[in-house]
Amino acid sequence: MEHPPFYGKKIARAQEQSYIEKILEKHRDRPVDEILQKEVYDELMHEKHLGNITIPFKVLLKRHETGSLHLEVLLDTKV
Repeated sequence: MEHPPFYGKKIARAQEQSYIEKILEKHRDRPVDEILQKEVYDELMHEKHLGNITIPFKVLLKRHETGSLHLEVLLDTKV
């Protein structure tokens, strides 16, 4: 599904979300912490710089009800 232009660019959300999920997949077995959060953010920003990602995003650490941390990438954020 195509979304209206954001900052003047068309965004293919599903395609970019799939691309981001592939990037995250290689980090799946790593412990979730601030270091991983920064590395994922830096990698996604590099992909954005290359033009492979145009959708705005945030990379957050969330604490699960059990107390464990997980990484969450929010898309379509106005940052």
